Amino acid sequence: MFFSLGETFILSQNHHHLLENTIQQNILSYELEIYNLQNHLLQSIYSTSLDDDYQEKVINQATYYLEQLHYLSQKQTSYALSQNNDILFSNMNNEYHSFISVKNNQKYYLQKYHHKNLMFITTDIHLGEKQYYLTACYDISYCYEERDRQLQSFFITSLFMFVLAFFILRFVAQYMTKSIYKLNKMSQRIAEGEYDVRTHIQSKDEIGELSQSFDKMAEMNELTIQQLKESVIQKEEFMGSFSHEIKTPMTAILGFADLLRTCDCDEETRQKAAQYIYTEAKRLESLSYALMELLSMGDNQAELKSISLQHVFSQLKEYYRGKTNEYIIIFDVIDIHVISHLDLLFILLRNLIDNAIKASEKGQTIQVKAELQYSKLRISVIDEGIGMSQEDAKKATEAFYMADKSRARSQGGAGLGLAIVKRICHLHQTQLLIESELNKGTTISFELEVSNE
Repeated sequence: MFFSLGETFILSQNHHHLLENTIQQNILSYELEIYNLQNHLLQSIYSTSLDDDYQEKVINQATYYLEQLHYLSQKQTSYALSQNNDILFSNMNNEYHSFISVKNNQKYYLQKYHHKNLMFITTDIHLGEKQYYLTACYDISYCYEERDRQLQSFFITSLFMFVLAFFILRFVAQYMTKSIYKLNKMSQRIAEGEYDVRTHIQSKDEIGELSQSFDKMAEMNELTIQQLKESVIQKEEFMGSFSHEIKTPMTAILGFADLLRTCDCDEETRQKAAQYIYTEAKRLESLSYALMELLSMGDNQAELKSISLQHVFSQLKEYYRGKTNEYIIIFDVIDIHVISHLDLLFILLRNLIDNAIKASEKGQTIQVKAELQYSKLRISVIDEGIGMSQEDAKKATEAFYMADKSRARSQGGAGLGLAIVKRICHLHQTQLLIESELNKGTTISFELEVSNE
């Protein structure tokens, strides 16, 4: 809009200057013509005898001179000679005669007639002894035609520029909002449950940064939802496994208790039933203790501090003394301090050793090994037992998971040992690494930070 106003103002100024220049040129031309006319008439008067009709001869000379000027201007300029409002001579349109008058000594005046723009100049001249008025009419329509032509060109150019600007701005707007539209579309799809969609906008502007943040947010949301789904599945599996583990010993206890209650059994049968009841009750007790340990840990952060690894290994030796005469347990003792929790580290290693015992045959060796690796201490429990497949190794830390259920139950296991170990490793911010091969044993290891003390 400002461009249009500015251009209109410039065109108006150009027209004004052109009109002023034309008027000045016409005035100068008129004055020159008057001067030439008077000189020509004076020469004619001096060369002619002053008889009674000399005045008519002067007028004829003036008429002839004005006719010549009219044709020399290619009929663009017309003249009229008058006296006392009587037209003595005129080569202009008769309709223009009404405009011939002396207006208070005004040099010129402009008049629009039909489709023409006219400029009239009237002044008095003396031809002999009498006073006459000479009026010149100039057609200055070309000044206005030039203005109209420039305005028309300007409007056509403005219209073209407007249309061009419209399509350019529309293209730029679509290009700039395309990314925003895509972000909006992706957000709607995510809201409808398509958590795997991404924008993949790679521009280096603010929209690109917003897109990258949006994709990261979508990725985190997808991961969180996947984790929630897995958590729900794990909880369902946990409850199913827990119900099964409770139901199996309870069925045996109820069956043998009912046998003792309703039947008069012999001593051997009574002893056998009592033994089953005692064994299954111990399994329930072990299961309850394991669940209490697992649930008591939760997601609480353990208070880790510097403890002596040698002290922990000494407690484990004392714990297993006299309990595992059928297995060989070797402790590779290192006099070093680590960042850990004394009781939790004891439970962790005890569960790993118990699992190794359950997987081993009588007479096989179980090794508890500590190796220093830079600023970390790797502790490994190595057995020579039955081992696990790769698939079983991946699921070994799930609650109630047992690769060989019949063997685990016969040894009083509930499949919670490695689940407890994994939770303790999580509290220590370390990972549990399981390396196993069927019939060749298992190595389970984790790392702890070494204390500077």
